[in-house]
Amino acid sequence: MDMKIVDKIQKLLALSESSNEHEASLAAERAHTLLAKHNLSMAQIEEVGENQKLKEDVGHTSAVSKLGAKWVRSVWQATARLYFCEYLYSSGNHKTYHTVVGTVANATTACHMADFFTQTVVKLSKNHANGISNSSFRTGCALRLVQRLTELRQVAESKPVSVTHKNNLPALYERTKEQLDNYISDTWDDVSPGSQRKFSIADRQAYSAGRNAANNIGLNTQTSKTNDREALTNGTN
Repeated sequence: MDMKIVDKIQKLLALSESSNEHEASLAAERAHTLLAKHNLSMAQIEEVGENQKLKEDVGHTSAVSKLGAKWVRSVWQATARLYFCEYLYSSGNHKTYHTVVGTVANATTACHMADFFTQTVVKLSKNHANGISNSSFRTGCALRLVQRLTELRQVAESKPVSVTHKNNLPALYERTKEQLDNYISDTWDDVSPGSQRKFSIADRQAYSAGRNAANNIGLNTQTSKTNDREALTNGTN
């Protein structure tokens, strides 16, 4: 595909929305002439435009948690991936330093939600602190929460949001993942997203109580934007 031609068509399509009726009509005619001449479809032009926008918007957002536990990183990773982002981290001084890679809107939402989930796990553990292990409760709560977030993403990846939705989520996840991987490899040396972590459980009763408590955590209570990400979590609690 000749990107110069694609760029020219995109500019003509933008002009076709001009308030000047003559200019808009002429631009639309020229755009469709080029489409026909070079055997291109509007879908191809739109896809290039979407991919270019994704590439331009990808960056990274940083945050810090005053907790260095493994479960914190697991919650952040699952949340980031649900919201079309990738997750990197470092730890030290009993803190976790988070890096969320994605578009500004997605990374901001992911950070907001991950912080909300982390605080909720801590709050629930304090409410259930009667003679049980806080550490095991938090681990159980966090891992059940991670499981729910992962299942939500898997459902989203397996089918479109709706039959009438222009962009289905499986394709959107696939395109975004490629952009995120490219950004990470271009920005950092020898860095890759975290893998699954192993946990030791000291108190099985507390762990089980934590898992049960996680079933009542709302997965969409902090989102407000009417977009694909809202469609992902809408009605899921």
